[in-house]
Amino acid sequence: MKELGYSTISIVLETWDTAKFSAKNFEEEFGRLAVKRLFELQPRAKQVFGYDKSEEEGKAHADVHARAFAGVFDSVFQMLGPDQEFIEEMLAQIGKRHKKMGVNPSFFPYMGQALMYSLEKYLSRKLSDRETEAWEEVFDAISGEIVRQILL
Repeated sequence: MKELGYSTISIVLETWDTAKFSAKNFEEEFGRLAVKRLFELQPRAKQVFGYDKSEEEGKAHADVHARAFAGVFDSVFQMLGPDQEFIEEMLAQIGKRHKKMGVNPSFFPYMGQALMYSLEKYLSRKLSDRETEAWEEVFDAISGEIVRQILL
């Protein structure tokens, strides 16, 4: 994984924690908002969540994935730092799970957009240019490792 600088990691963790502690049910609510936005940006992603079967079944799958979405990002963000080997192994496992689920690597840019959109909603403001750069750098590094596993 691309090495990330201390200030980049700090910016991401600071904005993430601000958003995370702004809501009682953050993981569920943030995840729902992000998944909903992902579906708006890339409707083909609905198949991964079971929306191609039935609305009810799709909603149940989406709710599970919504909670997991924020939870996985929270876990990964807490591991950012000097122990590259551990986070790379964690991301490899996430990539393998995504491959089994049928996630298309082309969905990741949309997921990044959905993540940024949801973050700004929770912060109740636009990210600064520096914050946006930091988030894009971190998301690109994380998603790059996951996509690498999907493509193996």
